Amino acid sequence: MVDAIRKRFNVNTVLKSLLRPPYRLAKKLIQSWRIKVDSDRLLRVPNDVGRPKIFYLGVTEHSNLGDLAQHYCIKRWLAENYPLRDVHEFEATTVVDTRFNFLERMERVLNPNDLIFFQSGYTTQDLGGNHELMHRMVIDRFPNAKTVLMPQTVFFKSEERKQLTARCYNQNPNLIFLARDRVSYDLACDMFPDVTVWQYPDIVTSLIGHCDYRCDRNGVLFCCRNDSEKHYPDDEINRLRERVASLSSTDMIDTTIRKNYKAIRRRLDHFIKDEIQLFARYELVITDRYHGTIFSLVANTPVIVIKTNDHKVTTGVEWFHGVYDDRVFLAESLEHAYELANRVLKGKHTYRLKPYFEKEYYGRLRDAIADIHDRGEA
Repeated sequence: MVDAIRKRFNVNTVLKSLLRPPYRLAKKLIQSWRIKVDSDRLLRVPNDVGRPKIFYLGVTEHSNLGDLAQHYCIKRWLAENYPLRDVHEFEATTVVDTRFNFLERMERVLNPNDLIFFQSGYTTQDLGGNHELMHRMVIDRFPNAKTVLMPQTVFFKSEERKQLTARCYNQNPNLIFLARDRVSYDLACDMFPDVTVWQYPDIVTSLIGHCDYRCDRNGVLFCCRNDSEKHYPDDEINRLRERVASLSSTDMIDTTIRKNYKAIRRRLDHFIKDEIQLFARYELVITDRYHGTIFSLVANTPVIVIKTNDHKVTTGVEWFHGVYDDRVFLAESLEHAYELANRVLKGKHTYRLKPYFEKEYYGRLRDAIADIHDRGEA
């Protein structure tokens, strides 16, 4: 019945033209109501100087499990490292909407010892989205607040936007910027000479070494993107998959799933663990997703990385050189990817990886942050 109605709706252009405007209006009103409700939560935040708190801004608003895994790991890291602080999470859409006075309300409850953390990801850029605007609005409003941008990919096409961002960030002496690859680090050092900049791995790497999957493994999983960052067209990926199928069975997925992100966030632990369990069922993963690479390592599965249209994935793989050399392989071409797959499938990879990134980076981050902020108070 529902399919019949949907089919009729799709072919009836008159009906579509009549229903589209009220649908869009209703959607806009619902979104405004949600932003207001989210902003109103600030009215219930206690202004207690004696109990420092954390504002975690820009939490993931879409259904990409890679970005949601960052959200999961940041929440986990904050809970482990600041157990006595209340954490108040807000979406970027709420922060940048000026109708409900979010920043004015935040100013009333933000104290000198409070911390601001921004969501990590491809968010210091001018390619779209509202995270970079959120960064500038918050930093402009609170130029001395103790602020940490969790690992960022940096990219600007516009020199004007790049300079605007640089001027904004450099005004905060208490800002710590984590760059998640070599190229982003070099750009950040050039743009933010007055800011503390560290090269830091994606926080999802902190999960590597904590899962021990003993399930049967079979086949090759292709985890490939379908967006503007995709380098190889579908027909070339399909030809590679056909060739690999002569070596072992294959499946295809992406890390973006058809599920409302709010529903995922409500059961975040369940969705992230299920995704990693999926990667653990295969002998090998071939991916152009950076979090597809990390999920593979968390699942203890060898992974071949193929190129995208920017530096994010290929430079991100540099983190694993000298650490997990027998598990991560960068393919220079799809022909090379096939050769690597043939070689990897003939080997055995059974031992559990060590939690290198949690030990060497995220286990030390809280003290490093405190050192910088304490030095700023001196």
